[in-house]
Amino acid sequence: MAPRYCIIGAGYSGLGIARAFQEAGIAFDIFEKNDDVGGNWLNGVYDATHIISSRNSTGYEEYPMPASYPDFPSRQQVLDYLRAYADHYGLRRYIQFGRRVERLEPLDQRGLSGWRVTLDDGRTLEYQGVIVANGHHWDRRYPRYPGHFSGKTLHSKDYKNADDLEGESILVVGAGNSGCDIAVEGALCKRIKHVAISMRRGYYFLPKTIAGIPVAEMEMPWMPLWLQKLIIKAALALIVGPNSRYGLPKPDHDLFDRHPIVNSQLLYFIRHGLISPKPDIARLDGKRVHFVDGSSQEFDTIVWATGFNVSFPFLDQNLFTWEHGYPRLVAHLLVPGLANLYIFGLLQPRGGAGPLISRGARLLVDLVQCQERLETPIVEQIARWEPPSARYLVGVQETMRSIERLRRRLRGLAPRARGGQPGKLSGNQSQSQPQPAAESAPGYAVPAAGHANQS
Repeated sequence: MAPRYCIIGAGYSGLGIARAFQEAGIAFDIFEKNDDVGGNWLNGVYDATHIISSRNSTGYEEYPMPASYPDFPSRQQVLDYLRAYADHYGLRRYIQFGRRVERLEPLDQRGLSGWRVTLDDGRTLEYQGVIVANGHHWDRRYPRYPGHFSGKTLHSKDYKNADDLEGESILVVGAGNSGCDIAVEGALCKRIKHVAISMRRGYYFLPKTIAGIPVAEMEMPWMPLWLQKLIIKAALALIVGPNSRYGLPKPDHDLFDRHPIVNSQLLYFIRHGLISPKPDIARLDGKRVHFVDGSSQEFDTIVWATGFNVSFPFLDQNLFTWEHGYPRLVAHLLVPGLANLYIFGLLQPRGGAGPLISRGARLLVDLVQCQERLETPIVEQIARWEPPSARYLVGVQETMRSIERLRRRLRGLAPRARGGQPGKLSGNQSQSQPQPAAESAPGYAVPAAGHANQS
């Protein structure tokens, strides 16, 4: 039988992978814990979320976002787009909704014989390979401070709208993009009298547009990173000015060394006195929060906008080498020493994710097809070209170039695969379409097409 693959997650990445596999004729099944496609956009973001990249830079290459969408589509528009993508390519028939993967285990020491997948209903299935696309914005990270806060607390992941904020005084801890958005939304709520935001360090604050162009679209293929930094820093000096004018600390890193904050409203609200900047927390005492500068204030609610842990609860964590909370991967996809296990989407691009998913999924097709003809993990060869790294902040264009460069190298590697047969590694054509549902897997129940397409 043809090798069959398991895809974990039907979010932005999982759907893009499914389309690439479908087009290449690779048999696969998708397991999605939710009851619909969309991943984080289905139930993981707050109601008023808008993308910080842009419509033109965020859609899949093969299926652009509608021209009728605004430059910065809303959560609902992105979710509608992902649903339309799944329906356009008929991807729902491959998905088992409401099904969680509990455990992954290699069938041999290096995974060359395949992987065993255990589901939450107790079934155990075997696949040639597994693609992990479970996202990295779900395992909440909380800081530890001395003392105890007696008011309401919630993580930004659990925030939906201002109704979740109790009382009249709110503290947002963390200056990521979610933290800044929540602080602004709190300041706009009439019943809330005071909003503060606590930052441990300084950040670069980018407006959503510069000269009327979405910042995410300013990264041109020909533009080196140093020139991007020069242009954006010059624009920030004119448009924003130094952080000190807003009572904020100076950035302790170079532009793009950390994920920049893309928000056109936070600094505006600070200058209008509607949001108060605060330094890091020293300790908690009831409803009173003491800060490292010696000041203190009482708050009714604290929102922990403190990010997420990278987590694969169904895998043995010892399979990875961890660095600052991120696994070291080869080409952002491959686990050193293992075959047929692919970690997809563990990136924070400085722009829209759609094109990267489309290109990355085609690269994944090439890797899968090549690995099928090798007797050793393909990661051993790829690591000679791209050493393992835990780097996760990337530029879109540089990563696209890296993907295409690796695809060209894989074509040269193909003739040296098992049996000396070159094979085709295009990932763009197929002789047949994969059949939905694992017919070869004992006990695998497939929902009827009408049921599977309900949302």
